[in-house]
Amino acid sequence: MSRGLFVTGTDTGVGKTLVAGGVAAALVARGVDVGVAKPVESGCLRTSNGLVPTDAAFLKRMASAPEPLEDICPVRLEAPLAPAVAAEREGVTIRLDELEAAVRSVASRHALTLCEGAGGLYVPLDGERGCVIDLIRRVGFPALVVGRLGLGTINHTTLTVRALQAARVDVVGVVLSQTAPGRGPAEETNPAAVERLTGVPLLGVVPYLEELGGGLEIEREALAAVIEEALDLSIILKQHIK
Repeated sequence: MSRGLFVTGTDTGVGKTLVAGGVAAALVARGVDVGVAKPVESGCLRTSNGLVPTDAAFLKRMASAPEPLEDICPVRLEAPLAPAVAAEREGVTIRLDELEAAVRSVASRHALTLCEGAGGLYVPLDGERGCVIDLIRRVGFPALVVGRLGLGTINHTTLTVRALQAARVDVVGVVLSQTAPGRGPAEETNPAAVERLTGVPLLGVVPYLEELGGGLEIEREALAAVIEEALDLSIILKQHIK
């Protein structure tokens, strides 16, 4: 199996896409051949040319990926709901084996592929009982967990790491993302507590990017620089780039 990393979150809106895109941009700047995959995306923007998966488009731009968006994100849904729920409303059938095949196809062409999931581990993907954690197991990539920096993240991140470990998924580490301005006692103390309780490496804390002109409009070079400063990428490079 080609080398890869599955970027998953403790919840929706925790900065998972920015972290995945930033890691891709930073590794590309180091000369690594990086592929990206977001096999299913809900909440896509409807345009005259159809549904546009904005998260997948961001990942493609950050990695300068040559694949068309159709390969990076084959399943697109308009409703901003869990993929299985949106798919049922929109008459779309999602199959985990097809999502897996799409990720493997991208991964076969790159030294390292970053695959981003949808929300947390137990977000339903298909009409049965298949969830994000099931896709992670099928793809076979180790996981990078992204959580919020703020209050509540100790519980959410620890539960996410332990659920992955119970499913026999290797967890490379945790990244905490500052999703709101300002830092209080929780933001200052959470990183050490998360690392202690999960027992996996804390790669670092990504700062509040809106203050840096952030969001999905941020320039690739700017985000790569932030990630290089904020995260210890050597853990990824040592384990997955030989």
